[in-house]
Amino acid sequence: MTVLNIRGKLGLSEVVDTGDSPQEFVGENPRIDNKFEYDIAVIGLGPVGVRTLHNQCISKERVLGFDASESRLAEVSSGSMSLSLLENKRIAHAMGAQLLTLTADPEELAKAAVLIICVPTPVSEANVPDYSPLRDACGLVVNAVSPGQLIVQTTTTYAGATRELIVEPLRNRTLVPGIDIHVAFSPEPANVSISQQKNIHVPRLVGGYTTSCREAAVEFFGHGVFKFQRTYGLEAAEMTKLFEAAFHTVKTALTSEFAQACTELDVPFEEVLESVNLNLDAVAGFTAGSGAGGYELTIGPHHILNQSQAHGLQLPVLEAAVKSNKHRPAAVVERCVRVLVDLGKELSDSKVLIIGLSNYPDTADLSNSPGLEIMSLLLEAGAHVGFHDHHFAGPITLGDTHVSGYPNPHDFGADLIFLNTAHSHVDLSWISMTDTVIDGTYRATGILNRVPL
Repeated sequence: MTVLNIRGKLGLSEVVDTGDSPQEFVGENPRIDNKFEYDIAVIGLGPVGVRTLHNQCISKERVLGFDASESRLAEVSSGSMSLSLLENKRIAHAMGAQLLTLTADPEELAKAAVLIICVPTPVSEANVPDYSPLRDACGLVVNAVSPGQLIVQTTTTYAGATRELIVEPLRNRTLVPGIDIHVAFSPEPANVSISQQKNIHVPRLVGGYTTSCREAAVEFFGHGVFKFQRTYGLEAAEMTKLFEAAFHTVKTALTSEFAQACTELDVPFEEVLESVNLNLDAVAGFTAGSGAGGYELTIGPHHILNQSQAHGLQLPVLEAAVKSNKHRPAAVVERCVRVLVDLGKELSDSKVLIIGLSNYPDTADLSNSPGLEIMSLLLEAGAHVGFHDHHFAGPITLGDTHVSGYPNPHDFGADLIFLNTAHSHVDLSWISMTDTVIDGTYRATGILNRVPL
């Protein structure tokens, strides 16, 4: 098999498999018009899928939400998933206005102009990704599609997955990718909320099986996206996403280590953090906190680790960073124990209030949230736990325990307050001069009895 490296106008490489006939690299964008009953279908209604569904309900008129689980569909329609109040309201409004349809029938997927795959890939206790949900979803899509549709795979996965699970099976159906069907890989940008706070537009990564496939995806996402990072080929886009996940994982682990060192050495880490970020590119800026949260940092690195190990390669820096981030919530609880001991209290007899559960400020993202892990560990240690986050009304179920949310956090009567996520409009004026606060954001410097994490 011959591989050609063609320099494109963006200075990137377009990888073309010359085993394909030349006409497969031409063709028009898929018709996104009224011949389809739905503008878009979101496949997989986990946390990322529902967030995608919510975003599409804002910008598209006819949206289909698909999940093979009837119980998951019931959770979405009833508003009982762990979403923000605004997201639940908008989804309910879209369903009431008959702009959103939920289904478990895969035949409905043939009626949507664009299919977005958002299926999670969970990781086992041995840190091995489980690709069976993604394989099943891609199989349903391939069997259901009809000519003229655009398939966008958004799940972070191993390099080569989109070709293996979508492109090649389409060929077996005698559908020609790039002519009959367009196929692209375009994951969600990382740390969107942080970038928005800094007034930075994070490019949306897009790679297509062909150039026309890629541009079809660019045309679809063009509404509301200010910039695109194009790659010439699916594998290049998939590996770019894995590289980003690895970078953020290592950065998070390194920042947490320096934060802990500064705490032990009585050095004001908030000043160190501010100074470091002044000398770094804003997108690559360092933030400290309670650990790595979200799909990208907790699941993403295992795709490249697993794939590399299968080829006899070791990535020791990334492996160490993953282990460090995984331990961070436990380190937070250990810090709570030490602070309470200094106050003459034991964790098992104390009330701990967590401020902010989201992975990032000003979002309602709880996917693999370190805040939830911290709450679970505190509960296991016998503490009475509550939370305050205006994105979530509560209660939140952790195992067999329901943790209540407190719109008025002063009502909880906390022995210790842990500031986990600092939303931009969070009100901390209720914190009294006698309240002890562990600042996991390293930014709440105006609190009197503040101790850094």
